[in-house]
Amino acid sequence: MNETSAPNDHRRTAPGRATEHHSWWPGWIWAVPVAAIAIGAWLLVRFLTQGGTDITITFPNVYGIDPSSSNIEYRGLTVGSVTDVELSKDGNTVKVSASMNDSAKRFLTSETIFWLRGANPSLSDLSSLGAVLSGPTIVMEPGRGKAATSFTGQTHKPIAPPGSGAPVLFAVAFDGDVGGLTPGDPVKLRGFPVGEVKTIGFHYNAQTDRVATPVTLALYPSLFHLETAKKPRSPEALKAAIGQLISKGLRANLDRDPPLIGSYRVSFEMVPGAPAATLDVAQNLPQIPTAPGGGLASIVTRVNKIPLDQIGQNVLDLTKQIDQLAASPKLKESISQLDESLTEIDKTVKAVGPKVDQLVQTLRNTAQQLDQASAAASKTMGGAASQTGLNDTMREVKEAARSIRSLADYLERHPESLISGKPGQ
Repeated sequence: MNETSAPNDHRRTAPGRATEHHSWWPGWIWAVPVAAIAIGAWLLVRFLTQGGTDITITFPNVYGIDPSSSNIEYRGLTVGSVTDVELSKDGNTVKVSASMNDSAKRFLTSETIFWLRGANPSLSDLSSLGAVLSGPTIVMEPGRGKAATSFTGQTHKPIAPPGSGAPVLFAVAFDGDVGGLTPGDPVKLRGFPVGEVKTIGFHYNAQTDRVATPVTLALYPSLFHLETAKKPRSPEALKAAIGQLISKGLRANLDRDPPLIGSYRVSFEMVPGAPAATLDVAQNLPQIPTAPGGGLASIVTRVNKIPLDQIGQNVLDLTKQIDQLAASPKLKESISQLDESLTEIDKTVKAVGPKVDQLVQTLRNTAQQLDQASAAASKTMGGAASQTGLNDTMREVKEAARSIRSLADYLERHPESLISGKPGQ
C-alpha cells in the first residue's frame, strides 16, 4: 500500500521526541529596548507637534546663564528655556538663544522686556540671592507692539513697566564719592521708584585740580503721577514739577538700602531749611541740587564720629571691675556666711517642722479652756459679776481665747513664720 499523505496532513512524531515551535516574538529580553524606543518615538512626536518659537536675547554679559538649567519665566511660570549662549560677532555682547512655549508666543512683541533676576545678587532683594547657587533666571515682561523674535535684555528689573514712555534725563553732581553706584540703580522719592541711574561720569580738570563725577538720572513722568491740566506725562510737566519741589527743599542724596551693606541708590529728600535753589542747566541737562554732606563720604563721616575708642575703653574698665569684684575676699566671705546661714535655717526648719502640729493643737486646747472658764464664771456669778466689776475680766478672757485661736489658725497655714516672722514685722 502506498503510504502517502495529503499536503495538509499533520505528521506524527515518535514517542519521546520534542516538538519544535517557531514564533515571531524574539523573547522577553527584548522588551526593555523595544519599550525605550517606543517612548523615545513618542517624545519626539510630541516635541514636533508642540512646536515652539525661537528667539534671541542680547545681554552685555553671560552672568552665569547656562543652557542646561536656565529658564525664562513669566508670573512665576516657566514659558521658555535657554538653548544656546554665544558671543556676538563684535565680542561686545552675548547672544542668548531660547525656545519659547506656544502659550507665550502671543507676548513676543517689540515692547516686551526680558531682564535677569539674580544677575547681581543683593541684600536689598533677597529673591536674587538664590542665583548664587542656581544662576540667574530670565524674566519676561510683556508689552505692546508688533511681533518680534530679537530682544535686548536688561540686567535688572525695569523701574517702569513696558509702555511707560521715554524717560526725561536730569543731571546730579555729588560732592562725595559715588562709590559703587552703577547704571540701573533705582532713584526713589519717599521710597517709591521714580527713575533709574543712566550713566556715571568721571572727569578731572587739571587746571582747577578738581575731580567731578556727574551722574545722569532717567526719570519717568508716568511714575510721578502728576496732576496737571495738560499733558501730565510730558517732559515739560515733569521739569516744572521738579523745579517747584526744588524750591521747597527737594535735594538728591546717595545712600544704600539696607544702610552700609545694601545696594546703592539715589534718593530725593525734602531737606528742611535748605538754601534757595533752582533747576539749573548743566551739560545741556537740568541739574538737581544735592543735599549738604550727601554721598557715601557722609556715611563714613557719621560712622567715624562714633566714639568707638571710648566705648571700647568703657567695656574694658567694666570688665576689670567685674574681675576685681569676683576676686574680692569680702565677696568670698559673704558667700561663705550666706551658705552657713542657709544651712542653719535648714536645720531649724527640720527641727521645728514636726512640732508645729503639736503647738497648734496646744493653742487650740488653751483657747477652748479659756472659753469654758469664762462661761463657767459667768454662770456662777450671774448678776453679781457686774456689781463686782468682773465683766471686764471675762471680756478680756474671751479676747485672749480668740487671739490664741487666730494664732493657731495662722501657724497652721504658715508654719514658716516661726522662723521668718509675719510679713512686715
